[in-house]
Amino acid sequence: MFYDEFHNHKWAKNLSHARKLLQKNQYELFYHGQDLEDGDVYPGMRVMAAYWVSVEHEMKLRRKTLLEGANHIEWLEDPVLIARAKEFHDRFVADMRELVMREGIVPIERMDHLAEQDWETPTNWAEVMRDQQTRTLAGLESNTIDQDLAESWLDSCLRSVSNYNKYLIWGGVNAAALVQREGIAALHKAVDASAEKFMWDISKEFFATVLPAAGFEDIGDLMELGLRGMFSDQIYIKGEDREEGEITFRKSILKNCELAGIYRRIEEWSNLPRFSLGYGICKYDELHGQATMMITMPPMVSPEYKLLLSLALHPDATECVFELKTTPADDMERILMVQEKVFGPVD
Repeated sequence: MFYDEFHNHKWAKNLSHARKLLQKNQYELFYHGQDLEDGDVYPGMRVMAAYWVSVEHEMKLRRKTLLEGANHIEWLEDPVLIARAKEFHDRFVADMRELVMREGIVPIERMDHLAEQDWETPTNWAEVMRDQQTRTLAGLESNTIDQDLAESWLDSCLRSVSNYNKYLIWGGVNAAALVQREGIAALHKAVDASAEKFMWDISKEFFATVLPAAGFEDIGDLMELGLRGMFSDQIYIKGEDREEGEITFRKSILKNCELAGIYRRIEEWSNLPRFSLGYGICKYDELHGQATMMITMPPMVSPEYKLLLSLALHPDATECVFELKTTPADDMERILMVQEKVFGPVD
């Protein structure tokens, strides 16, 4: 296998579990999800499909944002980088074929057919997803799901997993080229120059565009996706809360990292030292997390979000650790600022 199964292929565990639920006619769990005995979560088809299509949009934006920060937007059309990204993505698809066959997720002919159709996000993806949701909910009323409909959920997830990793890999190839051509300081400079813009651009993409289109429109829907969606790719553990007076510190622990796993292989295949590309992941992640907390936390607290430990940056790390600090406050000004930046001015 080209990529690390632990870091890069948790999707296969989830889709394998989905297949087993279908075989047992457990349609409600197939669609809405299930808490597993080992502490993991199977997010359910509704959440996974929306999560992965949103990550498709994120990885496209990450790839472009880095090149804008580096003043090399023309690299989007660089034939050498395009060819290298395709080569590395083909390796990811080879892994997918192996796992699809091993886990019996779909017949391999279906996987090959998806590859022939191109992995790109269909222009009508939201319409298709809404239709799938409506038909599935109707079927659940009689405790059944049409077989073709169930299979269409699996196909759409496989397509999204492949496509978001295509753009993640392409972004990693661009980061590696920046280090090779201009030095590691150029990568850091490009990330620093573009990170705050990415912070709000990705928030607008997620919360104002993609997630509402995917049927996640109110705060309850968004919280469900935020809490359960990460289990689509990540092995997540909630750390213990710590209090200092009225201030609360809450840690989130990720035992694996899809991005770090991809970038680690790109470092190897590009003959770069390990951890040389990690800054191209972690600064964006930290600010994306900060923006999400600013959007979702209520106005009676002021949130601060930071990365403490990273699999992509720190050689001794065995996990990624993020910390959310909440301080009691009258933070309505933040709510209004976020409203304007993400959703536009209030009339």
